Amino acid sequence: MSRSIKLRDLVVLGLLREHPRYGYEIKTIIDHVMSHLIDVSSGSLYYGLKKLEERRLVEECSIEKVGRRPERSVYKITETGRSYFERELPRVIFPQARPFFPIDLALYFFQFIQPHEQTRRLKMRLAYLGEAQKYLAEMKERFKSVAPASHVLIVTHISGYIDMEKVFIKQLLSELADSKAYELDARDREEVQRELDEFKTRIKYETVAAAPAVAV
Repeated sequence: MSRSIKLRDLVVLGLLREHPRYGYEIKTIIDHVMSHLIDVSSGSLYYGLKKLEERRLVEECSIEKVGRRPERSVYKITETGRSYFERELPRVIFPQARPFFPIDLALYFFQFIQPHEQTRRLKMRLAYLGEAQKYLAEMKERFKSVAPASHVLIVTHISGYIDMEKVFIKQLLSELADSKAYELDARDREEVQRELDEFKTRIKYETVAAAPAVAV
């Protein structure tokens, strides 16, 4: 992907490529439908919208007033923005951008983690991955008839990554002398559950229906 455009901007351009929207609607979709893909603060979003407008990739197309609420600007993608988006989006697929995984930092200094804690944390991670994958399978089955194909593809990709990660963790555990000497206790499982609950807030098929199109 070109360094001249941020992932945030691709998200905004993509949502406006679907149809015109106002800023709060874009933020709501990011928070409730795309939060497993990107995290964007309100300040960053509105700053990004203004920058895209300055570059003439988007433009204000109307001002909307609902009840006593403040007026809000409705934006649409321009022809320049459409061309830019359609040129840049395929570059998210390839060339490859190196992903960064926090676990790799721990692996780099793995010798400084006590054997007991190595086993404990890896088993917690493995338990979490198993439950996360189970949740994905349940949601996919439950909503497969109503979820957009794009969401099904994303969940399939995440599940495939989990498969790979589980294989790696199991192999690493098999090489640890302490791996059979420790089993997760109630405290560990509570921490795993907290992480799982956070994961579930990001992967919610109930929210796949984006906000309705803005009339312009």
